[in-house]
Parts: sequence; C-alpha cells; structure tokens
Amino acid sequence: MKFTKKFAAWLTVFVFALTMSTVAFAADGVDWERGVVRATGVGAGKSSFRKTKPGIYRQQAKRAATMDAQRNLAEFVKGVRVTSDSTIKDLELENDNVRTRVDTIISGMSEVSSQYSESDGTYEVVLEMPLFGGNNSLSDAAFLPFKDEPKTDFPAPVNVNVVNEPTVVNQQYTGLVIDCRGMNINCVMSPVIKNADGTKIYGHMNLDIDKVIAMGMAAYASDANDQTGRSRAGANPLVVKAVRLDDFNANPVVSVADADKILAANSHDRFLDNCAVVFIK
Repeated sequence: MKFTKKFAAWLTVFVFALTMSTVAFAADGVDWERGVVRATGVGAGKSSFRKTKPGIYRQQAKRAATMDAQRNLAEFVKGVRVTSDSTIKDLELENDNVRTRVDTIISGMSEVSSQYSESDGTYEVVLEMPLFGGNNSLSDAAFLPFKDEPKTDFPAPVNVNVVNEPTVVNQQYTGLVIDCRGMNINCVMSPVIKNADGTKIYGHMNLDIDKVIAMGMAAYASDANDQTGRSRAGANPLVVKAVRLDDFNANPVVSVADADKILAANSHDRFLDNCAVVFIK
C-alpha cells in the first residue's frame, strides 16, 4: 500500500513536470490549434550597470528583450496567411491601415512570461498575439479590407429536396467538421469551402464580419474529439470528408451531395452563421 501511494505521488509529480516543460518550451511561430502567434525575445542592459546599478540594468534588459520579442512577433505575423493567396505582409503593402493596425496591436501586446538569468545577465520575454478575439487580435487588422464588402446569402442546395430529408430534418446539428486528414491542409484566416463543381458554399462574404473577427471562420484540430473540436463544433456536428483541397491546399472541397446536406442543415440550425466549423488536419 505504501509503494502504491509513493508511486502515485511520483507519477503526479512527473506528469506535472512534463506538462510544465511542454508549456515552457512551446514553439515560437503560428499555432493554429491554440489560435496564437508566439515570439520570444532576449535582451541585456548596459554592461557597466550590471553590478553598479542592478535595478536599472534589469529594466534595460527587459526593455531590450521586449523590443526583440516585438520584432520577432512582427516577422511571424507578416507570414500569416489570410486567404489562400495572400499574407498579412501582402495586405500591409496594399493597405496602410492594415500595417498601422498591426503595428499598434504588436506594440500593445502584454507579455505571457518573462524571466531573468543571473548567470548571463539576460532577460527573456515571451509575447503572444491572438489570431482572433476582437480589438487586440490579428483579425482586427486582417479583415479591415473586408469590412465594407456586402454580405451575401449562402447558396441554395443543388438538390433542393435535400432540405426535407430525415437526416436533415430530424437532426439538430451543432456544427460542421470537415475531415481533411492526409491532405496537408494549409491553415488560413479566411478559408473557403467549395463543392466539387467549384461553387463556394462558405466564405467570409456569407458572414457577419464582426463575428469573424471575434471568433474566426474555422478552427483547426488534430482530432474531432479533442478540446478544440468539441468546443467549436459542439456535441452533434455534421461530419463530412473533403474530396480534395483547392487553392494552394487551403480550401476544402466536398462532394456536391455533402455540400447540399451542409447547406440544408444550416438552413435549419444556422451553425455556419455561428462559424461553428472545424477542419481536421
């Protein structure tokens, strides 16, 4: 009994340490499943102050690390793909308002963590920018060019009779899951879903742009049953398999029949309107 308790205690400590190490060593760059852009910066103060004015030295080191993290964050952000054929950098070149807004958001980012190293006198600062979530998220800048575009209705199913099929009428779908496994999907902020004939059945043009900025159009997950999938698509999602990916592997294509079912179900349950969409990578 003593051995069991000792083993259980050791196992608890081991799991906690493993979890903490995973958090500590999270990779810099774009994490689409968590919905953040992460960057680390390292800095030092004026060397002559390290022993004579340690308080000022640490302030200088932290300021330098923060500025380094902001520079690194800006570089990662520029590479974030907004649509299948455009990045944040492209939008900044086309629209000064996007560039100004991105710079403002980056300069206002709060640190996720920071630590000082006594051994080498450097500060390390970690910043994270949310991809979606409102005024302080990247989406607030990325969707600026789309804010004045008129909203369009979702298209009607090709087979209009599918609206009354039992698989649609007798279900209350909470979301949509599209299985794209094995296709190497490229993650984008503004994806498009098409049917096999090329008709666009889901895009930012069909949605309330403020809702898109707050929530994002789709979540990317490794499994339909993981936390990301469940929280986004709900307890009873409509699950379909992509037949291929279009537009640089960014936009899922589903069969005409599956597209019809999606559109028919949405006419009842409005899950597309709520951006309750998940792509399984």
